[in-house]
Amino acid sequence: MNDREQFVNEILAALGGEENVLTMTHCATRLRFSLRDNTKLDLDTLEANSKILGVVAKNGNYQLIIGTNVAQVYKEIIDITGPFSSQATEASDQDQSEPKSKGNILDRFLSTISSIFTPYIPVLATSGIILGLIALAENFGWLAENSPTSITLNATGNALLFFFPILLAFTAASRFGANPYIGATIGAALMHPDLSAILVSGEKLDFLGVPYIAMNFGNTVIPIVIAIWAFSYLEKGLKKYLPRPLQFTLVPFLSLSIMVPLCLLVFGPIGNMLATGIANIYLFFVEGNVLLLSLFFGAFFIFVIMLGLHWVILPIQLQILSEQGFEYSLAAGGMGGYALLGISLAVLVFNKDKKLKEVAGSSAFVNLISGITEPALYGICLKSKHYFISLILGGAAGGLVCGLFQVYVKAFAFGGILGLPAFAAATEVFPFYLLSVFSSIAVGFIVTFLIEKSRKKRSIT
Repeated sequence: MNDREQFVNEILAALGGEENVLTMTHCATRLRFSLRDNTKLDLDTLEANSKILGVVAKNGNYQLIIGTNVAQVYKEIIDITGPFSSQATEASDQDQSEPKSKGNILDRFLSTISSIFTPYIPVLATSGIILGLIALAENFGWLAENSPTSITLNATGNALLFFFPILLAFTAASRFGANPYIGATIGAALMHPDLSAILVSGEKLDFLGVPYIAMNFGNTVIPIVIAIWAFSYLEKGLKKYLPRPLQFTLVPFLSLSIMVPLCLLVFGPIGNMLATGIANIYLFFVEGNVLLLSLFFGAFFIFVIMLGLHWVILPIQLQILSEQGFEYSLAAGGMGGYALLGISLAVLVFNKDKKLKEVAGSSAFVNLISGITEPALYGICLKSKHYFISLILGGAAGGLVCGLFQVYVKAFAFGGILGLPAFAAATEVFPFYLLSVFSSIAVGFIVTFLIEKSRKKRSIT
């Protein structure tokens, strides 16, 4: 038995055996799972395992922070247990998504938003990189604007955000326990070229004589999520009262016939009002207060990510980015990640703990390349709270530079070398973005060095 197989068997044993695992998925660094019987979970064993960087337990759902080799660990588990999807289906015939979280309203809301948006995060980041490379190529004269090549590449980079209503409808319907294919069709109807052509925001239109104020659904986030939430209740009602032989045809027919007009008449305007209100609040902080906004996001947004609250803020940021074409807090909010890079490098150089140095080295590498912060956040900072001082000060330093020079982004991206082209799309402020990155890394490194030096002196005395 090799080391990885042994590690996987240790995980399964701590989870109460493979038969106790109800669902399991993974993201870039985390193994996410739910259990049939939570009392069989051995948290102490998991937390004591040096190969597990952290354990997050919340309302019956769990996450193991594994690192960038999580995909290989997941594959090893699947090789032993087989796929978990059938087990999840057996657990509930009505819910096609992951089991709903128990807990307070905020926990359930965060879990829902996370489930809807998580599948698209890697594609969003990739789209940002594509748009950044296009901007660089056009600025250097390597690619002619409006050429067939430029149009093709721009379509590739902009496709996800433009057609977000269709894609979000699919994952939202899955999360709310509705048919995701009907949900996606509702979104697609709103994006149909003929309908989009008349949905000029602010225009007065009517449907069967019922007047409404039009809005274009392209690039929007909030209206379709609200609409699909309502659709999930409509579908449940139709399945409850319609005879089973008629459901195959009538459920999709009535769902589409009712929901598409309701999106135009009700949910579009409601979502637009919410989006407009959020945008106005955002503009209130931005106008004359970009410095304060950037400083706050630089210093503390990494903690918002750690608590999972970024799923409340990210849809708002994406909505503003798609409507305005630029956004400030996404640039400053990434500075905490670069402060973590500085912390990891300082721990790698100055700390004497071999295991911690190993974690720091791998954490620094994945952070530098792809902006993944979990290994450093859970493997270093949570092991020694003193490093949070470095994290706040390093993030604040980068946020300060962002605010002073009003650094913004034109495309969503993660940090790290791979994400730089996306930030380079904002060519006017890109040099200042690089300065803010350097500031965060440098301050995180220096403050961590001083902390290590102070701890060494105390240990000697």
